Amino acid sequence: MLKINNIEVFYHEVILALKGISLEVPTGGVVALLGANGAGKSTTLKAISGLLRHENGKVAQGSIEFLGERIDHRSAEEIARMGIVQVIEGRRVFEHLTVEQNLKVGAHLRGNGATIRNGLEAVYRYFPRLRERRNVVAGFISGGEQQMTVIGRALMTGPKLLLLDEPSMGLAPLLIKEIFEIITRLYQEEKISILLVEQNAKLALAVAQHAYVLESGRVVMDGPSEQLRENPDIRDFYLGLTDLGARKSFRAVKHYKRRKRWIT
Repeated sequence: MLKINNIEVFYHEVILALKGISLEVPTGGVVALLGANGAGKSTTLKAISGLLRHENGKVAQGSIEFLGERIDHRSAEEIARMGIVQVIEGRRVFEHLTVEQNLKVGAHLRGNGATIRNGLEAVYRYFPRLRERRNVVAGFISGGEQQMTVIGRALMTGPKLLLLDEPSMGLAPLLIKEIFEIITRLYQEEKISILLVEQNAKLALAVAQHAYVLESGRVVMDGPSEQLRENPDIRDFYLGLTDLGARKSFRAVKHYKRRKRWIT
């Protein structure tokens, strides 16, 4: 469904943020992007969704293809209409609107009232708590409910590819478990492809079928999630400590081998 081939991304024409990243997202699958803060995970999502341009960034090299069409030079609106929707980190609800009004904002790309009603029923089926809170102003609901609202708002667009940026950030463990169970149902039942950015590697690898590890704007490792879960480098890096208790970078892990970039 999605193919990123050897892209380089610059901010303000001078800051190189992504350095030749290549990855693929299959139809109906979940792929995880792992890495520490500043590794380039959110930048990768924004390059796909077109939001990069609103932060004075651009894809300077390489290509991004969605369903066989290049999208790296398209606007965010065009990309959204093609079926790619990004859920930005930080639970960005419209605080002055009710929960249901927030959800309806996501339906602006859809057609008639019946379609919107069906969309709302689908969201409430996955997030029954939102049905209970639908008339409450979004600025007064809990962080977990806000996260459900922004994911629900994205579902209201009828996405083909959902870009999720740190959905577990700042949430209690029980809410994280609930949200990730719903994410699993979305790709299993709705066949929505998902590209998931998540610092919680254990959680991400439990949901995704394939994962890529980013460091300093490069993909340094990728593979099936089951293999990465058993990889001692991944365990060492995401625990963040050596046997002596000193933090180390992924590049310092003894088993590290640079991943070859795709060139077409």
